Amino acid sequence: MNHKLNTDKTALVSKDYYWLPIDENTPLGVKLLLINQSAGVATLGKYFKTGHFTHYAALPKFKKEHSE
Repeated sequence: MNHKLNTDKTALVSKDYYWLPIDENTPLGVKLLLINQSAGVATLGKYFKTGHFTHYAALPKFKKEHSE
């Protein structure tokens, strides 16, 4: 298992997937998970260099099911 409950047991967090700092390489105008590190609450949205968000993460995708 590569995830666990946080210390407060209020969120499920990954042990090996991390927030990426927003910089000049952050994709613009596409759907991302966005967060302001000091606020600590993530949102789903599009990033447009607003200055409010500090980090982002890509969205998960489904694994292809093997069919026989």
